[in-house]
Amino acid sequence: MLRSSRPLLASFPRAIAKQKASISSLRRLPFQTADAVKPGNTTASRALTRQLIPLIQKTRYATKPPPRLQSERNPEEERRAGERKLESNPAAVSSQSSVRHFYEPDERPREEQDVSKDLKHDLNIIKDTFRLNTVPKESYVLGLAGTIPYLATSLSTVYLSWDLNTDFPSQSQFINNLLISHESARHWLGLLEPLQLGYGAVIISFLGAIHWGLEYAERAPLRERTRFRYGLGVLASVAAWPTLMLPVEFALTAQFGAFVALYWADTHAARRGWAPSWYATYRFVLTAIVGAAIALSLIGRAKVGDAKPRLTGLGEKFHEKRQGEQDYDAKWEELENKEREKIRKLKEEEEKKKKEVEKKAKEKEEKEKEKEKEKEMGEKEKEMGEDKGKKEKEDEK
Repeated sequence: MLRSSRPLLASFPRAIAKQKASISSLRRLPFQTADAVKPGNTTASRALTRQLIPLIQKTRYATKPPPRLQSERNPEEERRAGERKLESNPAAVSSQSSVRHFYEPDERPREEQDVSKDLKHDLNIIKDTFRLNTVPKESYVLGLAGTIPYLATSLSTVYLSWDLNTDFPSQSQFINNLLISHESARHWLGLLEPLQLGYGAVIISFLGAIHWGLEYAERAPLRERTRFRYGLGVLASVAAWPTLMLPVEFALTAQFGAFVALYWADTHAARRGWAPSWYATYRFVLTAIVGAAIALSLIGRAKVGDAKPRLTGLGEKFHEKRQGEQDYDAKWEELENKEREKIRKLKEEEEKKKKEVEKKAKEKEEKEKEKEKEKEMGEKEKEMGEDKGKKEKEDEK
């Protein structure tokens, strides 16, 4: 150990001497630079730079402040803590006193949850979602304006279906002022259907074409992003325009599915950074409005015709029995009675079985008692016979 420590001891004075020499050379450096460095002498400036860099580094590390733990130490506090005597408490020491358990309950007082506060928080989230503060004003206004034709055609479909299911003229003069003839209602309904479907196909194609514009604005192409945007733009048009050849109910349902699929794709693009950050929320609000409009149109279409349930008097219609419809209350009552009868029969069978078992047990006990009596009678007769034989022998003697 001493032999191996000799180089260390020998190098220690040399390191101190070297450090002193570097500091002394650093002190003498300004006087040397004033004499050695002259205008146009690049060789001297490079030599001076080579000398300065290691000296600056040494000075930097030598003047480095102490670490945080060392700078925040208080020797007086440490001395007082060292002089303080430890109090012994053997009663508090046990085999589990220094062991941390797997589960330790939280001893802090629990705060009561304010339900109204959580409800307000949720309502504020919904308000912020539909307020669309982060959406540019132009996109916000034009997007909401684009939903007006959908809402107009949907409400018109509901009105015309109500008109077709209401007798005209009616007994109420006020209702007669609101209604139009059934022929006009059928005519307008026939015009509204292709308008709504065509407008929906245009909007779906436009939503796909937005991604083409975003891709054209990019400076550098990215294979995955480019394929996604171009493919989405083509698929939107391919899915939109064939719906015009379908029946109205199927076409509206297919367009609703296309809107939902495009919303999912736009959300994916916004999450990947391929669309503006506000675009997902913006598309959610517009898709919700369009979906509600399509649902209204489908409800209105479902009420058209003499065989369809009317929009007026729906409260009574819910409680009326349709032709051929079974009385489910009576049916349930009949099934319950059958179940009760079945349970009653099972209980009777169980009671019969119990009685039979008890009867057999009693018969068995009676037979055993009779056998015991017969055995006792036989033993008594045998004893009496033996006594009689003994008496006869005694008499003979």
